[in-house]
Amino acid sequence: MAVLGWSWPLAILSCYAQEDLALPWHYAGQLNSSLHAKFYVLRPPPELRKLQGRDFECEYFGHMYSFEYMYPDFFELNRQFLAPSAEEADFVVLEHCVTYAYHVLRYGAGYNTVKLTWEALRIVQESYLMPIIHWAETTPAYQKFQGRNFVIVFAMDKGRVDYPIASRATQHWHAITTVGNGTTWMKRNQPWLLPESTGGVDPCRGRTSTSKRRLIYYEQDVVVPVPTGFEWTAAADDVEDRHLLLFYAASPNSCIRRHISRQLAESPDAEVLIIPKPIPKKPWSDFLYRSKFCLVPDGVSSISARLYEVLLHGCVPVLLTHAFHPPFERLVDWRRIAVFLRNDEVADAPEILRNITDEDYLAMHREVVRARRLLNVHDLPFWVATNLELQLRSTLR
Repeated sequence: MAVLGWSWPLAILSCYAQEDLALPWHYAGQLNSSLHAKFYVLRPPPELRKLQGRDFECEYFGHMYSFEYMYPDFFELNRQFLAPSAEEADFVVLEHCVTYAYHVLRYGAGYNTVKLTWEALRIVQESYLMPIIHWAETTPAYQKFQGRNFVIVFAMDKGRVDYPIASRATQHWHAITTVGNGTTWMKRNQPWLLPESTGGVDPCRGRTSTSKRRLIYYEQDVVVPVPTGFEWTAAADDVEDRHLLLFYAASPNSCIRRHISRQLAESPDAEVLIIPKPIPKKPWSDFLYRSKFCLVPDGVSSISARLYEVLLHGCVPVLLTHAFHPPFERLVDWRRIAVFLRNDEVADAPEILRNITDEDYLAMHREVVRARRLLNVHDLPFWVATNLELQLRSTLR
């Protein structure tokens, strides 16, 4: 593995007893049991670690898009989870960093236009990732189960969709991504706060993040939280100084975000703060700590780091989405830690949220507090929950 490019808390670098997880969670026993799964990191030979004919090594270059690097790196740094060989492992993780390769082309080789972005995605699949996948298929470990226990990570915004060539080749593998089949999850779970719409016609019908490119997800895949640079603090625990009812600030880069700006940006309500543009990190973080509820609408993708940044500030998220597929869905009841509103309920959001009792709000905040360790990429339960989801979805159990 390449030289470590990101920092782990020292607590993660040691072995763990079951009580170390200390999760006040009804799945704590199952989380601990997942530590018994054994992994093997399959590293491609040097001749395949190339991009456009040049030697190429994976590097950490930021939170979300570096998850392809972070996932195998975790096992290298925590070798108690490793099997002696790939043939003896419960899961074989293919090391790669196709999203880093894509960014190298986009920002280092001039592929930074809309048209060339798609060309860069094609190039990194065909010239970098596909040769690695084909090599993995020749290994004895692959032949043992025909790849059904192989794991591949896709760190781009839409997961498999952004890498269709590689996705087709690995459709029987486990993919770890930050997006799933949210449309199906939403229809199956009906998570809406109100049983019926209050606003009538959806102003963004046919113009959602999945209207042009539907998500690709298979039942053996695992959805994880988006890694962020934030961690839980004492201010996130606090509920006494949250004087704003509702807060939101972001660029209007989607239909629903523009609709929020039109409906609420000029609200005379002193407890509602809607800023229709990005703001600096420090004031944004301060507003999150001062707010009870924070809007989390779809943007370019149906999921973003915003949700987890909101949660790690202790703000109860208000999701406006048609395609949300929650991470760790078997561990967390997302209807207990988030409010789900329809797009046509934006104008009524302040009134709807005021009708949530203090008791119910505090209960939701407690659920956010309980879930926080599963949402932080720098905390062991994040990784243990990922392993558990893999076990629950394995066809080899």
